[in-house]
Amino acid sequence: MSSARRRSVLVVAAVALFGGVAVARRGPAVTTRPPLPMSHKRHVEKDMKCRACHQGVEGEAMASFPTLADCMDCHKTPQGQEPTEPEVRALAAHRQEVSWVRRNRLAGHVYFSHAAHVTLAHMKCEDCHRDMRTMDRALTEPDVHQDMDACVACHRAKHASLDCLACHK
Repeated sequence: MSSARRRSVLVVAAVALFGGVAVARRGPAVTTRPPLPMSHKRHVEKDMKCRACHQGVEGEAMASFPTLADCMDCHKTPQGQEPTEPEVRALAAHRQEVSWVRRNRLAGHVYFSHAAHVTLAHMKCEDCHRDMRTMDRALTEPDVHQDMDACVACHRAKHASLDCLACHK
C-alpha cells in the first residue's frame, strides 16, 4: 500500500474513532423527573401571572424559578383536590428547597435578556415560550424552540438591533 493511501486510511480511521468517542461520551439523553408535579395550567386558571413565580423577567437577564417560600405563599393550606398537591408542604416540613431543573439553555456565546424583551420590547412570555395555559405538568424538555432565523425575523419586525454583538458576546 502506498504511503499516501496509508495516510488516508489512518486519517479516516482516526476521524471515525474520535467521532465514535464523542458520541459515546455524550451518552443517551437523560430525562429527569420534575421535582414537583407542577401544573402551569392550574396556576394560570387561578389567574396567576408568569412573573408571580418567575420573578426577574422585568428587570433581569434571567427569570427565576419559584423558591419554596414562594410556593408556600399559597400552599400553606391545601389548594384543591389534586392528590400530589401536598408534596410542596412535605418539602417545607423537611426544609428542603425545590430543585427545579432549567430546561431552556442558550449556547454560551448567545446573550438573551428577559428584561429587554419583556420590559423594553413589551413581549409576552408566550411570544417565545409555549402556551402554558395548556401545560398540565412541569416541563421535562425545552419549551423554547427559537433559532437565529426566528430571532432575526422578530428583530426585523420590531425594528430592534440587528448588530451581531447585541446578542452574541
